[in-house]
Amino acid sequence: LEREELRDRLIWLMTGARDLSLTTRALDDAATRLSRYFAMQSLVSALQGAAVGIGLWAIGVPGAALWGALAAVLRFVPYFGPWIAAALPILLSVVVFHGWTQPLLTVCLFVVLEVVTSNVLEPWLYGASVGLSPFGVVLSSVFWAWLWGIPGLLLATPLAARRITTF
Repeated sequence: LEREELRDRLIWLMTGARDLSLTTRALDDAATRLSRYFAMQSLVSALQGAAVGIGLWAIGVPGAALWGALAAVLRFVPYFGPWIAAALPILLSVVVFHGWTQPLLTVCLFVVLEVVTSNVLEPWLYGASVGLSPFGVVLSSVFWAWLWGIPGLLLATPLAARRITTF
């Protein structure tokens, strides 16, 4: 209820009387950047879900809207969510259709969408939302994955978004 007062007390405990306004501005800046990052993550997930739904509908997979919604929700689960979201419609297309054309089209749909989303759309939108270049987002992901493994990969962009400001 009194978020700002709680924040000020926490800052006072951590830093004492020195640089209270500087620390407050830095925390507000970090909160703003992370909010923009999560908004862009929601946008990317919605775009991915819409593209999956439309693509599966065009291929003729039953329940395309459901699979698109599931893909959007599972996009929030980093690195494993898209694979889970792809596995179910691919298995369904293998069971439902005679021949291999539609299952292969379904696989191609997910591969192309994932490559474009992960390598173009995410670095561009995430970098723009948190004030980093797309190269900075990719470099941060590589570094934190190397340092901490999967937890580092999950936290790479939020950690890179934390900018140290000097006044």
